[in-house]
Amino acid sequence: MEENKSLKKGKKENKTVKNKNGIKVQIQNKIGLSIIAVMAAITILVVGVVYTLLIKSNNTELQQDSEAVSLEVEKYFAPFERMAEQLAIDKDVQKLLTTTKEGQRMTENPMYSDVLDEMSETAGLDTDNIQGVFIADLDSNASITSYGTISGDDYDCTTRAWYECTKTGKTMLTEPYISASKGNLILSAVAPVYGSDKKVVGVAGIDVVIDTITNKMKNYTIGSNGYTMLMTSDGTFIYHPTSSLIDKKIQDMKISDSVGKAISAQSSTLLKYKVDGNRKYGYIMPIGDTGFIALSCIPNGQYYSSLVKAVVLLLIVIIVGITFILLLIGKLSSKIVDPLIRLNDTAMELANGNLNVSIDAQSDDEVGELGRSIEKTVIRLKEYIDYIDEISKVLADMADGKLSIDLKYAYVGEFEKVKDAMNHISKAMTEVMTSIMEGAKQVSVGSDDLAEAAQGMAENTTTQATAIDELLETAITVADKVKENRDNSEKSAQYTNEVADVMEDSKKQMAQMREAMDKIQESSQQVVGVIKAIEDIATQTNLLSLNASIEAARAGEAGKGFAVVAGEIGGLANESANAVNTTRNLISVSLEEIDKGNTIVNDVIKSLDNAVERVRIANEMIQGTAQTADTQMKSIDQIRDGIKDMSEVVQDNSAVAEETSATSEELAAQAVTLNELVQKFEL
Repeated sequence: MEENKSLKKGKKENKTVKNKNGIKVQIQNKIGLSIIAVMAAITILVVGVVYTLLIKSNNTELQQDSEAVSLEVEKYFAPFERMAEQLAIDKDVQKLLTTTKEGQRMTENPMYSDVLDEMSETAGLDTDNIQGVFIADLDSNASITSYGTISGDDYDCTTRAWYECTKTGKTMLTEPYISASKGNLILSAVAPVYGSDKKVVGVAGIDVVIDTITNKMKNYTIGSNGYTMLMTSDGTFIYHPTSSLIDKKIQDMKISDSVGKAISAQSSTLLKYKVDGNRKYGYIMPIGDTGFIALSCIPNGQYYSSLVKAVVLLLIVIIVGITFILLLIGKLSSKIVDPLIRLNDTAMELANGNLNVSIDAQSDDEVGELGRSIEKTVIRLKEYIDYIDEISKVLADMADGKLSIDLKYAYVGEFEKVKDAMNHISKAMTEVMTSIMEGAKQVSVGSDDLAEAAQGMAENTTTQATAIDELLETAITVADKVKENRDNSEKSAQYTNEVADVMEDSKKQMAQMREAMDKIQESSQQVVGVIKAIEDIATQTNLLSLNASIEAARAGEAGKGFAVVAGEIGGLANESANAVNTTRNLISVSLEEIDKGNTIVNDVIKSLDNAVERVRIANEMIQGTAQTADTQMKSIDQIRDGIKDMSEVVQDNSAVAEETSATSEELAAQAVTLNELVQKFEL
């Protein structure tokens, strides 16, 4: 029952492999995907080439259609421009316009009748397309037509569409306009008329019917829905398939700005634009010097219709080709894979232990050779069943503990090696089990000794750890004291520096005071000089007072008042002399005191110098002490770190010793268990 379930499971797994990873699937996937990829690349390349060629063809067709319309329009209007030029150089016309002066009517000119006949003759050259011929005179501001019509008094040449040619001096076509006489759409081909002085005196014009050219435009179609439009230079439609748009400006339509810009630039170019939201393609081209513009147009769908048809046809051909190739690959892969599937089913039966299988290997290719090889393998496997049964029994006995074996079959081929290996295993296992029993006994005894030694080692390391912890606490206390001494030394050095700085400042202040006393002494010396000058003045004043008294005495009564003044002056001079003497004495005393002060200041400065030098020396000694304390602190830190490391090592050793003791006890127990297990084998 279990064997049947295994066979069914093997078939199911084999079927899954065939469905997912079979050679047939791989061939179809790899070759098919490669072909599809190649065909896809070819398709993309061909579509690209076809796209380029068709787009180029469409653009060329649009351009050629615009050129054809341009040529047709130029061809249509060219004869009328030549007629206007011929009429403008006619001698009678020139004479009529030259001799008609301001305020004079052209009908009163003798040349009028001759010119009218020529105009009528010109109009009769093409009665279908020429609606009329006219001549306008600038001097008289009037015009006449081939019908004999004469302009009214309100006629103004400068407001006419053709007046521009009198400025440029070139033949031109006017913008289309509605004829006043017939109400149809016409334009004028006009040429300037020159007088004998080479100045423009008027114009000669041909009124041309536009219906003829618009009828021709209807014949210019592009494909099924394409057409060509004709516009003036300002974008007014002369022809459009939609008749309601004729004589309307393109700017009034909902059209892309690119069209208006192309019209303003008067350039020939391909356009992609939208009209009322519908995308269109076209080619715009100015028509020579006519002032007209041709714009060809095809809808977006028509523009790409040929490309779409070509791509669809190409895809159909490629899909049909790929389908045919895939079918052919499937048929060939089935022819290759089906025999392999049958052989694989047989191999699965063998793998599941079923040797009663039949193999169909009739082909002469590699698959047939593989089938015949499997058939020989089945025959040999059947011969090996007895060997397998005996080996299974021997292995079961060895598993039960019977290491001594006896093989009765004569093994051949590779199975002879199996027999030798089985005998060797039996012998080796017997020797191993014997050695294990002896080793287990020795391990049991050794593990007991190791457990006792490990226990003693754990106790010793615990004692060492306690001692090292106490040493570490002592080192930390010493380190704290050294750190405190270092900090105090640094503070003392800082204070001595501050004292030295204060004494330096005091020294500088004493020097400044000495300089001030020197200046006072110098000033006193200068005052002494001033006092000497005052004494001299007092002496001279006494002499003058004495002379004045003598002269007053000589003067008698008249000099009594002067004598009194002289006496006062003499008294003042004596008082000044006395005051000067007193001042000199005081200054002498001050100078002596200043000399004593200078002596004292010099002594103080010397004392301060000695004190500063000693403070500096003390500061250097304190700094040296601080550096020594810092060095000691670092050394103590290293000692403390070393003690910590020793403490950790001792603690680790203690833990290892305890673990070793526990492991030894467990090893002893395992040795006992191992010995009991080995006793089960029969040697």
